Amino acid sequence: MSWFADLAGKAESLLNNLDEQTGAVLRQSNGVKEKKHDIIYNHDSSWGQRKKTIPKNTKKNIFTPETRSHYAPTVKNSPTKPHQPRSPIKQNQDNVKTVQENVRKKSPTRKTTQYNINNCPKTLVGDFNDIKGSDHFGLRHRRFSLPSDLEIIDSEKLAYNMQNLEVENTMMKNELNVMNREISELLDRLRLTEDELKSTQIKFENSEKRNHTLQDEKDSLVAQIEMIKIQENEVNNVQTKYKEHNQELETNIHLLEYKNGELEDKIKMLTEEISQKEEAQNKLETELRHAQTTIVEQQSSIEKTMAECHRLEKDWEAYKLRVKNMLFAKDNEIKSLREGANLTEDAKMLMEQIETLKEEKEDLSQSITRIRNECDEIKLCMSQLEQRHAAAERVVTALRDTLKEERSYRSRAEVQCLTLGKELQSLRMESAQTIASLRTALQNKEEELNNLRETASTVHTTDTSALNVADYDVIRDSDNEKIEYLTQMLIQKQGRIDTLLADNNILRIQLDKLESKHRTELASLRSKYSHSVIHVQDGDRVRSRTNYTGSPLSALSLRIGVMIKRFPIFRVLIMFYMIGLHLWVLTVLFTSTPEDFVSRQTKS
Repeated sequence: MSWFADLAGKAESLLNNLDEQTGAVLRQSNGVKEKKHDIIYNHDSSWGQRKKTIPKNTKKNIFTPETRSHYAPTVKNSPTKPHQPRSPIKQNQDNVKTVQENVRKKSPTRKTTQYNINNCPKTLVGDFNDIKGSDHFGLRHRRFSLPSDLEIIDSEKLAYNMQNLEVENTMMKNELNVMNREISELLDRLRLTEDELKSTQIKFENSEKRNHTLQDEKDSLVAQIEMIKIQENEVNNVQTKYKEHNQELETNIHLLEYKNGELEDKIKMLTEEISQKEEAQNKLETELRHAQTTIVEQQSSIEKTMAECHRLEKDWEAYKLRVKNMLFAKDNEIKSLREGANLTEDAKMLMEQIETLKEEKEDLSQSITRIRNECDEIKLCMSQLEQRHAAAERVVTALRDTLKEERSYRSRAEVQCLTLGKELQSLRMESAQTIASLRTALQNKEEELNNLRETASTVHTTDTSALNVADYDVIRDSDNEKIEYLTQMLIQKQGRIDTLLADNNILRIQLDKLESKHRTELASLRSKYSHSVIHVQDGDRVRSRTNYTGSPLSALSLRIGVMIKRFPIFRVLIMFYMIGLHLWVLTVLFTSTPEDFVSRQTKS
């Protein structure tokens, strides 16, 4: 409304100038009679002539605002600010009323003022000086109405020539017409401003109503802000509780990780011990099976040797009987020879055969003693093998007991793993529930804050009495800062929750790996213990040699025994060699005769 105030000030100054000019013209016209084309007009009368027609229009135009004085708005005091400055519309109406009252109160017998070039009304000469700062609304600038030779005229007398006066009168008439036009334009603008004043009054009433509604909304917003503060306190409490719960969960997770590490170490130790014991058990089982096989082989060899011994004993008995018969026959022959004292070649040959048979007898007796010694050694080996077999059975029973204990330990460890897994699952469920509840609470808070933002954005305050915009902006900025801080804290908490979930997933994967590893080990152990036959390689057998002496013969016999046990072809060759040797000896004994054998001559 600044342009309206400027327009009212301009109209007021213009009316004041017109009033002064009309007053001066009326005062001068009372003492001077007008004559057409004969009177020399002075400067004051010329001003009177110029402005004689003006007062009618001006009075009409001046008193027009009185007819519309009922449009003045009734300014209501706002409830928030009781002391308010007066509006520019009210000031303009007051200015118009003061101008009208001044026009009414002016007396016609006012003291006349002498005008000159420097002191003159603003409509002719002085308006050129003030036209630079006063004309803002499209009024056309006045040109100079005086002729160019006005400077030569004396400033005290102000005597004009008739021609100049006529020109000046015509110019004045033109200027009056222009002024009338401008005044009519100004009056039209005044009417427009009155219409605008009506609309502004209506808007002002609407704004007051709106201010009342905004005041109510302000009260509601203040209550909502208090509720938001209470909710923020609740959110802070929830965050503190959430932090405490997160700390508890972290401590529990660290404890569980420590326990998991201990359990993993225990599992590793148990697996290593089980593997070592399994290896020892496998070695002992292989040794036991080798011992059993060797015992069976030795038993079979002993049976064979016993059968050969029985056969040899039978042969030896038969040979003894035959030798006895031969000796008895030879003794008889010797007696007969001694009686006859005639030794023949056959007798000599028989004597030689007897000697050879005696030698063979001695050799056979030596071989029999040697075989008996071997049988005794084999019996000793059998007794040692039986002792070792009993010791191996005791070790196997002890290993079976340890296996039972290890299985019980393993079952206990599995139960503990299952309980820990259940505890982890329960903790995960509780953490997931707490996270979900906190997320729902935060979503509700965010929805409430968004609703408050929407309600705050819909409210537009136009009057300072309705709501203090600066305070509201400060409160809104603080709320926005708090919301940003809460969102940042929420993002941090979500990041921590994601890290905890990742750690839980890693621990879950590790537990799954350990369980799968444990299952595979159990399956491998069951598969190992389910087989009845174990394939033994050459390098798997380790025998204890504490029972043997350190002599070279014992070492040689051990090596020979190892070679015989390891390679069965040697056993077959040795058996064939023994059988072949005995057969060869027997065939030689029974078939061959010495070269220097002399047969004894029988008696004729």
